[in-house]
Formats: sequence, C-alpha cells, structure tokens
Amino acid sequence: MNNLTEYITVESSMIKNAWYKSADKILVLDYQNGSSYRYDDVPDIVYERLRAADSKGSFINKNIIAKFSFSKF
Repeated sequence: MNNLTEYITVESSMIKNAWYKSADKILVLDYQNGSSYRYDDVPDIVYERLRAADSKGSFINKNIIAKFSFSKF
C-alpha cells in the first residue's frame, strides 16, 4: 500500500464508502445514515481485511468499532 489516500465504494447496508490513508493510519467510514467517522491508528492489515470482508458491517462491528479511537467527521 502506498502513502496516498485510497477510496472505495462498497455495497453494504452499513457503510457507503471507506477512505484510508496508510501513511497516517487513518480510516474514514461514510455510513448509510449520512454520518462519517474517522478511526485513528488503524493498521494496513485491518483495512485490507475490511476490503476483503464479505460482510463489511459485521467486520466493522467486530474489528473496528470500540477497538480504535474515533471522532465524528
């Protein structure tokens, strides 16, 4: 993964988009309800696993929410 911000649009009932900046370990998730949250110190491997997950919502609930510091974006 490079230092550029990567953006993906996903098919999920929970999120619309994910933004990830590897150099800063920042993940921003745009939720279907219109809110966006920034998660800090997210390792590359967690983002890669999110991209590969069959259920993005399930992965986020188990592996991102409550495991990384966050702020509403």
